[in-house]
Formats: sequence, structure tokens, C-alpha cells
Amino acid sequence: MTYLFKLALKNILRSKIRTVLTFLILSFGVGIYILFACLMAGFDKESIVNVIDFETGHYKVRSANFDEDQPYDKDGSLANAMAVKERLRNLDFITAMTERLMFLAEIDNGVDSIPVVAIGIGPDDNTVFNLKKYVKTGGLEPGGTIIGKALADDLGLQLGDVTFLTFRNQQGMYTSVEVLITGLIVTANPQVNKASAFINLDEAQQLMNTRKVTEIALKTDAFFKVKEYEPKIKAALSDVDARVYSWEKLSEDFRALMTMKRKFQNVLVLMIMIIAIVGIINTMLMSVFEKKREIGTMKALGFTDKEVQNLFLVEGALIGVAGGLAGLVLGTLFNAYFAFVGFDMDAMFGEEDFGMPVMGVVKSVWLAGAYVNAMVFTLVASVLASYYPAKKVTKMEAMECLRTVQ
Repeated sequence: MTYLFKLALKNILRSKIRTVLTFLILSFGVGIYILFACLMAGFDKESIVNVIDFETGHYKVRSANFDEDQPYDKDGSLANAMAVKERLRNLDFITAMTERLMFLAEIDNGVDSIPVVAIGIGPDDNTVFNLKKYVKTGGLEPGGTIIGKALADDLGLQLGDVTFLTFRNQQGMYTSVEVLITGLIVTANPQVNKASAFINLDEAQQLMNTRKVTEIALKTDAFFKVKEYEPKIKAALSDVDARVYSWEKLSEDFRALMTMKRKFQNVLVLMIMIIAIVGIINTMLMSVFEKKREIGTMKALGFTDKEVQNLFLVEGALIGVAGGLAGLVLGTLFNAYFAFVGFDMDAMFGEEDFGMPVMGVVKSVWLAGAYVNAMVFTLVASVLASYYPAKKVTKMEAMECLRTVQ
């Protein structure tokens, strides 16, 4: 086997230009795969953090009558919030709880109006969510509201302006109140940016003439233990008219989008790798045609068809290993920039929505699996790409090869 390896290495080095081109294409494909895999994993990680920190918490407790198709229906409100919180305090893995009251309203500037979701939040809201992370200017004050900057721009409003909030309370009576814009928010969620208004929870309950809340959001000591903690939370609330939703359940649509984007990424990378594999096939076919006399000589000297075929398979494997290793180095260099410096979403997209709940600087991660997959795929693909040219060798007759004019 050693002589086949030496002979294959010699053959590769003889066709330097063609080998280098194939090597570069293969290594570039591997490098791009590693970069995409690590960068998309970074996007996924940041997306999950943003969804949990802003939208879902680790769990939400809602009324058993809550209708996901009509989330703002007053009949779906949670009437026994105090009883729920009292039972949850006995669970040591729950680190924070907060109540929210949400209802439909219209916000207007005296001329134009836009439908919004009014969200009443308590003083302990930031123990579960991270609203402060997204507030660009100002904050929530008594008698005030925080709205999305995009919503403010649509209505021609700015910080310090007075706006009107119109809604129907729990008794069905329409009410319109003046609120001061005390904060502007920019999130990765276009719905929040363009159609949400945050007010104090006690003020929201007074306006709606109710002591009920829409939900209680929970934070635990480990968001990835939802499957372990969920049965314990349900058991603690077994005698309470409530239902538990984990962040995984609440973000199903978003995670489906993540899966779709990952499939698109894999297709794109696969196309690059196919180009690299075609290059290997071309290199090996050219090698077969250029070495016909040598193949004839080897067969005349007693080399079996299997040995000659293995020679070309070893050549393909060597190209694959060399290209794969170079690709790992190249992918590491590509990814290092995005892992330490990051990808500035604001500079690239501004406040535009591109389908992922991410914003600011997103950093890629290091995925050992991406390196292993890239190397295994490259080696297997290189050997398989060499199989057809190598198979042609077994069909060549020694005398026919020796008569070939070089």
C-alpha cells in the first residue's frame, strides 16, 4: 500500500496547476461550509436569547380558557394570579415571575390612528424579560408609554409628545385616554416596533377596570431544562385553573423558520461542494487519459486492475484530505472574524425585518460538529468522485494503452 501512496502523491504533484485549482475549489467550499454553519448557529443562538428575553420568558402561565386564536379575549384572562404565584414560589428552580396584561387598542396623534397591542408590565418585568436592552431612549414612567420607534415615525410622534390610546375595557365600554410618550423602543420583532405600546401594569388594570392579567411569565435557572421542569410546574398548578406553556411551545413558528433557513443554507453549501466534486472528477479523468501509457506499462508489469484502480482512488483521497485540511484552516480564519468581531445587523439592515429575531452585533460560534462533518464529507466525496475515473482504468487493455501516442 505504501508504494501506491508514493506513486499517487507523485502523480498529483506532476499536474501542479490542475491539482492546485482543484485543491483551492475544495478548500474554499469547506471553508464556506464551516463559516455558514458557525455563523447560522450564532444567529440561532442570538435569536433564541432574544425570543426568551423579550417575548416568551422560560414559561408562561395562562388561563385554561385562553384561546391562542383570540389571545386578547377578556374571557381568556387569568383571574387567580395570586394563587398561581403562591404555588410557584415553592419551586426552587423558578428565579423570577412577572405579570402582564395585554389588550387591543388604537393609538392616534389626533389625525391618524394605528391599531396596537397595549401591554401592561409590572416593576418586576425586567427580572424575567429584558425590555431595557431594546429601549433606545427614555423609559417607562407613570402616565406614560413606550412605543416602537417605527410606530412613532409612522404617526409623526417623538419622545415627549402626547398621544391618545383608545380601547374597550372589560365591561365593553370604549375609553380614550391621553398618554405621554416617555420611551422609544427598537426590537428585532417588527410587530413590536410597529404595533405595541407598553404601559404600567397597575395603570393598565385601572384602564381596563379589572384585576386580572393575561399571563404570568416565569424565569428558571436553566432555559434548556424546559422538558424537565414543565411537569413539576404543572404538578404545582394541578388544582389551579391554569395552563403552562414552555418557550419551546411558544416559539414553534420561529423555530420552524430557523429550520427552513438552515435547509436553505445547506442547499447553498451543497452546491459549492458539488462544484468542488466536479473539479475532482475532472482532475482524475484528465489524469487517466494523460497516463494511458503508464497504465499500460503498469498492467504489463503485473499490476492488477484492482491495484491500478486503487492508485487513482488514493489520488482522490489525498486531494480530499489536503483540500479538507486547508478548508478547515480557511474556515477557521473566516469564522474567527465573526466570532470575535461579529456581524453588525444594524449597519447591514438597519431596522428592516429579514425574518429572524436578531439585532445589533451577532457573533458566530465554534461548532466542532461542523469541522467533523466537513472533513468526513470531503474525504468521502473525494473518494466517490474518483471512483468513476478509477473504474475506467479497469476497462483498459494493456496493449491498447501502450499504443497510445502521447
